[in-house]
Amino acid sequence: MNKVIQRRFGTSPRLSLSNLDWLEHGMHAKTVRFDIGQGGEPPSVTWEDRSAAIALIDSSAAKSLASLLLWGGDEKWDWAVHFNEVVGYLAKAMLQQCRIDGRQAPKGSEYSLEELARLMARMTLHFELYDLWSLYTVEGRLLFSGINVSASTYSQVWAGYQKAMLDNVGVLAGAINIAVHTYRRNLDEART
Repeated sequence: MNKVIQRRFGTSPRLSLSNLDWLEHGMHAKTVRFDIGQGGEPPSVTWEDRSAAIALIDSSAAKSLASLLLWGGDEKWDWAVHFNEVVGYLAKAMLQQCRIDGRQAPKGSEYSLEELARLMARMTLHFELYDLWSLYTVEGRLLFSGINVSASTYSQVWAGYQKAMLDNVGVLAGAINIAVHTYRRNLDEART
């Protein structure tokens, strides 16, 4: 992947996690330490503690997003399962809202509503992970993502669902922040 694009990974303000530095510390192969406390000192926080913080996140979509943000910048890590988990979550939420709104698939479209929701969720998550929104026009985003819908139709009809997906990504990031903060507070209390 292009190094310029790769440097943009996880830089979106919506994906800013207050505890990401804490999670990253000691979680990569070169930094893993297996030591425990020495003498009368309490044990230091280890990679196991950080892994447990992620494991205890209630929402599987939020857990997958946390995994993406933690390891997604590593080109050697296969993040497809986690990416698809978040995409499925976003698409499902869109489909629920479409049912409430009485929205059908675009007339004359090659896509079912389910297919369009999945494609839109993939586009939204990808563009958010790499913070690409300002680099592409609506038409460019659709073309890049393989969504065969006119830019004007997308802007008038479907962009509101994209905004809702972005709001949902923000909710997931908030859930990660709360879960990790709570875990860290409980860990600090247990150590004192």
